[in-house]
Amino acid sequence: MALVGGPISAIDSESGIQFQFTPIITSGLHQPLFVTHAGDDRLFVVEKGGKIKIFEDGALLPTPFLSQTVMSFRDRGLLGMAFEPGYTSTGRFYVYYVNTSNDINLTRYNVSVNDQNQADPASATLLLTIPHTTVIHHGGWIGFGPDQFLYVNVGDGGIQGDPTCRAQDVSTRLGKILRLDVIGQITYTVPSTNSFAAGQAPEVWAWGLRNPYRGSFDRLSGDLYISDVGLNSWEEIDFVPAGSSAGLNFGWNRWEGPSPFDSGTCPDNPPYVTPTISYSHAIGAAAISGYVYRGPSYPWLQGKYFYADWFVGKVFMAQKTLGGVFTSTMLSSAFGQTTLASWGEDAAGELYLADKFNNIIYRMESRIPTAFIPVTFR
Repeated sequence: MALVGGPISAIDSESGIQFQFTPIITSGLHQPLFVTHAGDDRLFVVEKGGKIKIFEDGALLPTPFLSQTVMSFRDRGLLGMAFEPGYTSTGRFYVYYVNTSNDINLTRYNVSVNDQNQADPASATLLLTIPHTTVIHHGGWIGFGPDQFLYVNVGDGGIQGDPTCRAQDVSTRLGKILRLDVIGQITYTVPSTNSFAAGQAPEVWAWGLRNPYRGSFDRLSGDLYISDVGLNSWEEIDFVPAGSSAGLNFGWNRWEGPSPFDSGTCPDNPPYVTPTISYSHAIGAAAISGYVYRGPSYPWLQGKYFYADWFVGKVFMAQKTLGGVFTSTMLSSAFGQTTLASWGEDAAGELYLADKFNNIIYRMESRIPTAFIPVTFR
């Protein structure tokens, strides 16, 4: 394992593409879970304990952007953040967290009118509360899609194996992806293109998920990537092409990754979405979805998808073939166990990794090897 706080090198053994994960923040953080941007050069770092900090001009600002009261034991805490499209005009952003009653909250804030580096705590508007009873499986990712709706990933509630079938029960918001129309709304409305199956909670866009902790939209294509953390055997990354209809079922708990799981306790509601990427627990045990690289710095990485595994500290790169099949390569296992909580993306599309255990933010860098040109002596 590399020296904690130092750069970590990696290589794609097939292409020879070289990577370096360079630490850009090594002090001043406590359990960072997410890195994002507001459309400018600043990085916003979400901490599990409820603070959001700003990294600007090479340094963390001394005062947090926001301090949110949360319950942070085990899977809980301040788990997600998303800036509204047009944030520079609206000043509105959203946070997803577990409150002191163990409920999931989705809350909107406004930035201070006097200081772009400070949220206005008085602007807090609670949009959604989802009751929760255990210490695990809260989900956590929120993000705006190309349709301008807010997508909200919610875990199944945490009873191992989901014996009460929450993920397959469309009347509950647990084990689901919700889709909300929040732009310009006092709270939210439900998009008319949600699926509205019989008895369904109207916010539900897709279901059949265990703990969809992280996700992302490809900023070029609009495709959606979701990591769903498995139970005993399989991890999975799910792929949803841009423009897909609502009502997708990702299979939990009838399926864990590519393998049947529940044999009949829960209802069978096919068709199920087959995981795009899956790997057994011989390789890792907690998939962390990343991003499709769309930055300007490394054109040879364009279109490649990066993900990680929190439990074993591995980093992977995947690419979709012309036939639509994803092939994956493990780039590194040097980060160590229970470290990599999330990927992040800046305004330009460059990628970052948040090391929750060591309180480090890494920036991903790359280079291609110099072409070898054989010389013939005569």
